[in-house]
Amino acid sequence: MLLGIILAIGVAIIWALGEVTYSKVSKKYDRANVYMYTYLLRANLYILAVVLFASGMIGEFNTDVFLALAPIIFCDFLASYVVNIAVFNGKLTVVSPIMAAYPVLDVALGAILLNEGIGTFQYVLVGIICLSIVFLAMSQKKSKKAPHPIKGIIFAIVYMLLVAFSTYFEKSVYVNNFSIFDLYYYKGLVYTVVSLVFGLIIFVTPTKVKPPKLDIIKGCGLTPIGNILYSCALSVGSLTIVAPISSLYSVITNLISRIVLKEKISIKERIFIALILISTFLLILFGLVL
Repeated sequence: MLLGIILAIGVAIIWALGEVTYSKVSKKYDRANVYMYTYLLRANLYILAVVLFASGMIGEFNTDVFLALAPIIFCDFLASYVVNIAVFNGKLTVVSPIMAAYPVLDVALGAILLNEGIGTFQYVLVGIICLSIVFLAMSQKKSKKAPHPIKGIIFAIVYMLLVAFSTYFEKSVYVNNFSIFDLYYYKGLVYTVVSLVFGLIIFVTPTKVKPPKLDIIKGCGLTPIGNILYSCALSVGSLTIVAPISSLYSVITNLISRIVLKEKISIKERIFIALILISTFLLILFGLVL
């Protein structure tokens, strides 16, 4: 259990550092280069995890397994795509807690599609998060750090939708006894192809390939490293402990982004961000405990 807690804390820190660095990268590099390195690094890291922990599936291709996992991979692919638009157009301190609030939609999908029971407390938390996002959007102003803040929030919400659907698909697929390494393996294959497509786009357009400097490697590579570490944390620790601790990454993101990115947020924004973060944490904790 102690190892699970330590790994969960590590996951929260890595995800936070990944978000902050990715936000810097999204404003520094052209989008085609960012996407190429995003999917290339994810492909290599996921395949490496499979080689280390489930090498027996290397070289195999099961069409039925791939089709079963395709909706998860598709949602993850789109989420990786829109997150760049969200952090480019809005302040990370604002879009990060919105993106991390996907449990709101998990609750709705669980109730509607999986017939999971929802208590009054969960409804209240969902309402607080939704209203906070609306008021947060209404309080946004253009700035150097947020050239199109409303667009940033809209794409943060799209990201939230995609992650929620991905989680729903994972819940429905894992009952068929697929492992996380099945998912990593086919993600690795798909993302290899996707990275090559973006490389081809760069080749046939005036865009030039930017050398993979340390900042773009960190920005595009830390999140999948966190994902793999999260799987390890779940394998040695309780979900009721690991998930809530890992979900605190957005709090760390806010602290780091205010220091590194020098983003300033008003008292009003702080209140709404705090409401989103606290409600999301309680929603995860409440759902797991029950």
